[in-house]
Amino acid sequence: MRRSVRSLVIPSFVIAAAAAACSSSNANNGFDPDPNAPAGSENGFGNGSGDGGTKPCSPNPANFDIPGNGCDDDGDGNVDNPPTCDSSLSPNGTAEDFARALGICTKASEKGYGLVSAKFTRGYTSNQNAIAEQHGILPKFGNVIKPREGASLGVLSTGYAQEYDGSSGKAFGGEEYNPSRRDVIQNGKDWGTEGAVPPGFPKAAAGCEQSNKTRDVVTVKLELKAPPNVSGIQFDFNFYSGEWPAYICSPFNDGFIAYLVAKGFNGGAADNISFDKNNNPVSVNNGFFDRCTPNVDTGCAKDLNTGKRLAKPGTSECPGGTAELEGTGFGLEGNWCAAYSFDRLSGNITSPGKKSVNGGATGWLTSKAPVQAGETFTIEFMIWDTGDGILDSTVLLDDFTWAEGAVQTSTERPR
Repeated sequence: MRRSVRSLVIPSFVIAAAAAACSSSNANNGFDPDPNAPAGSENGFGNGSGDGGTKPCSPNPANFDIPGNGCDDDGDGNVDNPPTCDSSLSPNGTAEDFARALGICTKASEKGYGLVSAKFTRGYTSNQNAIAEQHGILPKFGNVIKPREGASLGVLSTGYAQEYDGSSGKAFGGEEYNPSRRDVIQNGKDWGTEGAVPPGFPKAAAGCEQSNKTRDVVTVKLELKAPPNVSGIQFDFNFYSGEWPAYICSPFNDGFIAYLVAKGFNGGAADNISFDKNNNPVSVNNGFFDRCTPNVDTGCAKDLNTGKRLAKPGTSECPGGTAELEGTGFGLEGNWCAAYSFDRLSGNITSPGKKSVNGGATGWLTSKAPVQAGETFTIEFMIWDTGDGILDSTVLLDDFTWAEGAVQTSTERPR
C-alpha cells in the first residue's frame, strides 16, 4: 500500500452492503438514527448500582464529597467542595499528572480512595512507553474549547497531542492533490508504530467496512479505588478526527474507547463505556459526530490508481457547526474533496465541490458506568489510527468524578 494515498481492495458485496446501510441523511455523519432511540445512549450493561433513591446525609472523612447532592459527605464543614488539583501541571506531565488534569485529585495510599497507579503505553497489554508527543496536558484546545473542570484537560492523539502539531502548525487532516506527483498528499503525522487494542476492536459502525490493523496507538491506563459512598464513575470526552470529510464509512476510521474492568460493571466483564445511542463506538461514524461543515460532500475518498471508492459518499448536515474546531488543527477550510476529482492525465479538477473544514468532532460528551463502592478497578482510555497512520484523531478528556445513586452505562450530551 502506498503511504501517500490509501488503497484497499474491498469486495463488491461489501461496498453494496455499505451503500445499503449508510444513509447520507443523518444530521451528524451520514447515518439514519433510530427514530425510537432515546436521546442518550444507554446500552444496557448490567443493572447499574446504588439504591436510586435519596440517601441520608452521613458525613464521614473517608467519603468523597459528591458535587450537587447538598451533603457535606466528607465532613470537612463545607458542602459540595470536591478538590481541584490541576492549576500548575506541565504540558508534558506524567500519567499521574494526566489523572490530575482529569480531576482525580486523591491517591488511594493517602486518602483511602482515588488513584492507585497510572501509565502511558503504546497499546492494550503493552508495557512499552507511549511516544511522548502523543499525550499532553493543555489549558485549552483551540479558540473555543476550555476545560470542563479546573484549569487543565488531558489530550491523547494518534498525531500530536497539541493544537495543530505543536510547532510548525501542520494540520491533522485534509487531502491535497500534488500535480507533479499525480497523487494525493494527506496531512497528519504517521509515527510508524503498531499497537494492540482489546478483543473485538476496532469495531465497525453498522454498514461500514473496518480494517483490523491498528497504528499509532496510545493509552493511559488508570487503576483506581472507589470511595465507600459512590456507585459509579463519569467523565467527559471530545473526539476529533481528520478522517472527516473524505473517509466517512471507510475501512480507515480511527477509534476511541474507554475500556472499563470493574466488578460493578457488566457482570465483571471488561468492555467499552463510550458509544452513541446505536451502540456505535466513537469514530467519525459516531452518531454524535456533528461539529463539522454543513451541506458539503463527504465520503469522497477513492483509490486514484483504480478509481475505486474507499468511503460512502453523502452530504453533511452537521448541526453543531465549525466554531469549536477553530484553532485546533481540525478547522482549516479548503476544497478537501477536490483532491479526489483531479483528472490524472490533464491535471485538471473535474468537480471542485464546496469548501469545508479539514476535520470534525463530537463536542463534549459524558460517559457513565457503575462500579462497586470500595472496589479497585481499571479504566483505560485508548485512541488509535485504523488501517494506516496517515490522518490523525485526537480525544480530549476531563471532569472525571464519582457518582452516586443508580448509575447506568450511558453516553450523552452534558446537561
